[in-house]
Amino acid sequence: MTYVGFSTPRRFNPVSWLVRLFTGSRTSHVWFLYFDQDFDLYMVMEAHELGFRVLPFSRFKKENRVVSVFKTQADLSTGMRWAATWLGTAYDFGGLIGMAWVLFWRMLRKNVRNPLRSSHAMFCSEITVKVLQRTATTWAKPLRAASTSPQDLLELFEKHEPPMQELP
Repeated sequence: MTYVGFSTPRRFNPVSWLVRLFTGSRTSHVWFLYFDQDFDLYMVMEAHELGFRVLPFSRFKKENRVVSVFKTQADLSTGMRWAATWLGTAYDFGGLIGMAWVLFWRMLRKNVRNPLRSSHAMFCSEITVKVLQRTATTWAKPLRAASTSPQDLLELFEKHEPPMQELP
């Protein structure tokens, strides 16, 4: 079972601060939580400023304040296998900057595409949308991955998916 989580860093982080400022969100990051049988641990797969990576959930919680975690009704295994092929790739800083352009136009009630997205890197909400679209998550199908913020996803999860009652 794979879960989708939302968080903010425990210490000041300018990227997180800007994301929350521009989106009006209580979260700046979205990630996947899963149990790894080889390590016998819960692990987090995330698009982080250091790149797309996997780390133990216990370490992740030391550096991040978990806002919400959701159990998806769809099986995410196909999407997660696809996402694993992106491990080790760079973070899409250009796409993140392009989100400012998207959010500016969204305030003016116009939908535009992210002009700076990369085909070789992704940011956190972008890869989450792509994973959801590779599964039976019907509400994610119309989303534009490079133009979806963590706040957009949080609102959709709150509307469509059950929250986890207890963290591992």
